[in-house]
Amino acid sequence: MVKRVFLIVLAVSFGASACNILDRSEEKVVIIVGERDITTDELKRDIQYLTSEMGVTDEGVRYVIDPLLNKLVDHYLVLEYGRQNGITVSEKELESEIQEIMKDYPDEAVFRQMLLKRYLDFEKWKEGLKQQLLVKKIMRKVSESITPVTFEEINTYYETHRNEFKRPQMVKFRQIVTRSKGEAEDIRKRLEKGENMDDLARQHSITPEAEMGGQVGWVSKGDLNESMEKRIFALPIGRISQITKTPYGYHIFEVQSKRPEGYRSLSEAMKEIESTLFLRKQETFHERWLIQLRGLFPVRVDKDLLATLELG
Repeated sequence: MVKRVFLIVLAVSFGASACNILDRSEEKVVIIVGERDITTDELKRDIQYLTSEMGVTDEGVRYVIDPLLNKLVDHYLVLEYGRQNGITVSEKELESEIQEIMKDYPDEAVFRQMLLKRYLDFEKWKEGLKQQLLVKKIMRKVSESITPVTFEEINTYYETHRNEFKRPQMVKFRQIVTRSKGEAEDIRKRLEKGENMDDLARQHSITPEAEMGGQVGWVSKGDLNESMEKRIFALPIGRISQITKTPYGYHIFEVQSKRPEGYRSLSEAMKEIESTLFLRKQETFHERWLIQLRGLFPVRVDKDLLATLELG
């Protein structure tokens, strides 16, 4: 949540740069991106927010000034593209997002108090949020032209990156956990007589999965407490275990299924591969698109004026 709000704070700073040059004729313009003019004061403010996000100290700013300026210019290029293509954020969209953010707080008063602690006026925060939503909307719009990942691309990736899909030995099990050994012994006797483990887990188990009948699901070898793992991985499918004591209590296990060590199948890995490949396509596309924007919208930097600024 802190990060989410901080990004919105950053957008407040960026949003301030959209003012008309006629309103600030006495201010010095240090960067021009298309028809957008950025003054020295705005640049300082934007850099302060960016360095704060990146964890860069005031003394360290001079060592990263070039990538910082590139990041700012990219942001302004995106906004300029949106303006020239009529992409906007409606009041309805803005209010919907505000309500979504408010859900993370007990009430509006608590939220406004958080803003005050960050020296933020609510209306300025709201305008900053609108800027952030606009950038996201622009990026979604231009991303529509990215070609979908094909099955051939997924299959090629799978065949050439097999080690990424190596799978350790796994078991699927359920359990009942009690606070005392006596209670565990009592429950185990009832299981041996044929009572349903699902029902007994819901009634007596003290762990969160009790409400699901004790179902833990699939776990990999190496992920469990040593005493639990030794018992579970040695247990035949369908057999009720002896009582096992761990720091969490007294356990009764039943293994429901096993998977040997091996490789995930293509069908199991397909969604993950598709997501990975699409993100790569998206990154490549955006890099090229930003380069194209620099050709569409002239970018001018007053290097002499920039050299005189104290940007820390």
